[in-house]
Amino acid sequence: MNTPLWNTPISLGAMRLRNRIVFPPMSTKFASPGAGEVTERMLAYYEARARGGAGLVIVEACCIHDAGSPTPRWLRLTDDARIPAFAELAERIRRHGARSSIQLAHTGRAASAQATGRAVQIVSHVPGVTPYNDARVLTKEDLTELADCWGRAALRARQAGFDSVELHGAHGYLLSQFLSPFTNRRTDEYGGSAERRMRFPLEVLRRVREYVGPDFPVGYRLSAEERLEEVGIANGLKLEDGVAFARRLADEGISWIHVSVGLRETNFMVSPPACVDKGWISGVARAVREGVGHRVPIIAVNRITDENVAEDILRRGDADLTAMGRALIADPDLPNKAAAGQSEDIIRCVGCNDGCVGGSARGTGVGCALNPLTGREEMYDLSRVSSPKKVLVIGGGVAGMQAALIAARRGHHVELMEREGRLGGLLALAARPPFKQDLDLLAPRFEHALRAAGVAVHLNSEADVDSVRAAHADAVILAAGSVPVFPGFCKAAPNAVTADRVLSGAVAPGTKVLIMGGGLIGCETAEFLAERGHAVTVLEMQPEVARDMEGRTRRYMMPRLKKYGVTLLTGTQVLHIDDRGIVTVKTPDGGERTLPAFDTLVAAVGYRPETRLAEELRAAGIPFTSIGDCDHVAKILNAAESGLAAGAAL
Repeated sequence: MNTPLWNTPISLGAMRLRNRIVFPPMSTKFASPGAGEVTERMLAYYEARARGGAGLVIVEACCIHDAGSPTPRWLRLTDDARIPAFAELAERIRRHGARSSIQLAHTGRAASAQATGRAVQIVSHVPGVTPYNDARVLTKEDLTELADCWGRAALRARQAGFDSVELHGAHGYLLSQFLSPFTNRRTDEYGGSAERRMRFPLEVLRRVREYVGPDFPVGYRLSAEERLEEVGIANGLKLEDGVAFARRLADEGISWIHVSVGLRETNFMVSPPACVDKGWISGVARAVREGVGHRVPIIAVNRITDENVAEDILRRGDADLTAMGRALIADPDLPNKAAAGQSEDIIRCVGCNDGCVGGSARGTGVGCALNPLTGREEMYDLSRVSSPKKVLVIGGGVAGMQAALIAARRGHHVELMEREGRLGGLLALAARPPFKQDLDLLAPRFEHALRAAGVAVHLNSEADVDSVRAAHADAVILAAGSVPVFPGFCKAAPNAVTADRVLSGAVAPGTKVLIMGGGLIGCETAEFLAERGHAVTVLEMQPEVARDMEGRTRRYMMPRLKKYGVTLLTGTQVLHIDDRGIVTVKTPDGGERTLPAFDTLVAAVGYRPETRLAEELRAAGIPFTSIGDCDHVAKILNAAESGLAAGAAL
């Protein structure tokens, strides 16, 4: 069989890579708060991606100046005292055969005065956009200092043992702010024409070269276009401008160009969710490739979710390498597994963004809804135990499957009882709304992994006190899941059902549907029905809908709901539903209103823990550990984490 192109070597300047898979820089929020230093959590995280087979691991954006950080948990490489910690980071990557790089950045107008204690440094004031009272426009003297800061940071990276550095010129950070006609309104030699807007980024590149020498690889991450027209702004960077700048980078001898899109106003494009096509901006990479010829290797990025998407991009000639960020967050071993023909073992990214983008945005740190070890690589001892236990897991949803898998891999003898005829719990329902079909891949992957680990799975087996006693288990893990909440005000209505019955197909709703509850479940159900031609109204007590949804996912969903004509009644509370299904509500102004008749009323107000078996076991004096939704209703991310913790604790 021919070796896939992604698994062939390539050189970036003097740096030879074992394959063409790049783990790109993505903010983890693992740096120490305030100090921005390397932590053990960060070391373990990057080491796992190197061990898993990536050719190049680029460490997340690292500030080159104390005023350049947007949060307290951003890395900083601002003085020589930090070199030893970065040396350990470089070593952790290189010891596994990957090559190492680190992205050097200043975030400009995206910085936080609260995080840095300094005035925000900006390229120029943009009316209606610059949000800081204490923002300060950079002077020529400031620019000279900052270029030197980039150079000294690059030298520190080289002294720490990194094989290369990447300059962050994308996503609306300082270098891209100079390049963009939207953010650069300067009237001196650093603003105005395209050539002048290129001046400072090129000065930074030259200064870096002066510090690290001509042979040390230096790459550039470039937002080749900003697509501001999608948010109603006309004067963003166009693709032809990005390609022209890429040519200048090639003239300067750049070692690679890492092609992205977007800036702060269009950051929803940077790590888009599952509704966006896989590999969707590889055409932008191709435009840059055509602009620079083959003088510079091109890295494509964004929704490259698996090795097949990567291979297609490389075979088409869109790029020379592919950056697979969220794919390797989900499974750092993807390159090794794919190379070994073990694709069925790969944990596949489904584009939910809940653990990765969402975890970083929440400040809790990067994780993965499907891989609870991500970001916790150093937290658990998963070595095989010397004294195996007999373990009974009750419930085959995400939490139960995860607990059973971890326990079995540690050497315990595990049985799993599931009352349904299939594993997965609520995954089948979760996969029903638009763009979530990849969740259907999760249960089969678990089934394969459980078989390989030796877990005895018993389907159509409802646990009770007698069966639990008969198992003679040393440890019982209860993962009984949750049940939908059916509000009291719905009980008199003959046409009221819960959202799960609609999504599963158990109930065929009528033409006009009212969904009560505008959170994630309600909005996903609304789109599911509206796509099928139903006239849908969503009623929500809060001022906005879908506030529990990951931000980028919500940003893409809201226009779709509008396109389908979904009516949103926010700030509205159900007061009464009569025995004809007629709904009376409290309106935002405090008044009362009777809504027009609906054919079907759908309650989408969440789930509650299933506690029946827990209460029976407790009454019988049988010890157990509750995990997942039966302990605390949350998301897949939380269920997987609780399963990991339970399996590791045995």
